[in-house]
Amino acid sequence: MAERRYTKNGEWVTREGSVWKVGLTASAVEELGDVTFVELPAIGRTLTSGEAVCSIEAVKAACDFYCPVEGRVAAVNQRLQTEPELVNRSPEDEGWIFALEEVSPESFLALLDASAHEAWEKGT
Repeated sequence: MAERRYTKNGEWVTREGSVWKVGLTASAVEELGDVTFVELPAIGRTLTSGEAVCSIEAVKAACDFYCPVEGRVAAVNQRLQTEPELVNRSPEDEGWIFALEEVSPESFLALLDASAHEAWEKGT
């Protein structure tokens, strides 16, 4: 199984072969409420860690989505254009937002691993 890493802002990154899928954690999605729109980034765009990439609109709030690692957008989840609710139904699987390539392994490893993320969410 691929390793997943997390930010304290609720983003996750998972390496799948030569690409790194990026999305929102279930707890972050729960805070947003029902997602109604996801703005997808342009394929080929080079992103820096912490850069605002796109926006997500939901019933409770609208927010910017920040890139957790540096890389170049290799793909976007086109299904979100017609099914933004995938982010709610399957936030850490089918509801991924975009995929990156050319990600530095060091920037990935600098993120929280699963146990550190769980401890952070519990406030320990």
